[in-house]
Amino acid sequence: MKSGVIWTVGAIVALCICFLLCRFSLFELHGMKQFPTILLIIGLIAIIIAAIFASRKVMICTVVGYIGGFTTGILFNTDGVDQGGAVTNNAWIIWMVSFLVILFAGAIWELLSKRNE
Repeated sequence: MKSGVIWTVGAIVALCICFLLCRFSLFELHGMKQFPTILLIIGLIAIIIAAIFASRKVMICTVVGYIGGFTTGILFNTDGVDQGGAVTNNAWIIWMVSFLVILFAGAIWELLSKRNE
């Protein structure tokens, strides 16, 4: 029980540190105010659900997915113009998709490892 609480608190702290870095310290790279918070909430929900099911791999992948998705989004984003002439950028889409893919990969990894026990 104590180990599970330590893992959960550690994952939440790590995710919050990643959030603070992405939202505030690296704001100039992405310019998004609300979206990092939305992904933080999704990550916190994933960690809480993972804690209920004692899924440490999902907790790890949640944190890795948040910062990894951010990095992927910044590296591979492109600027564009929509039909109305406004400037657009797809960094948020890449960040979200990468985050969710890594999160779901963690869930599959957890299911496969529990199945093989």
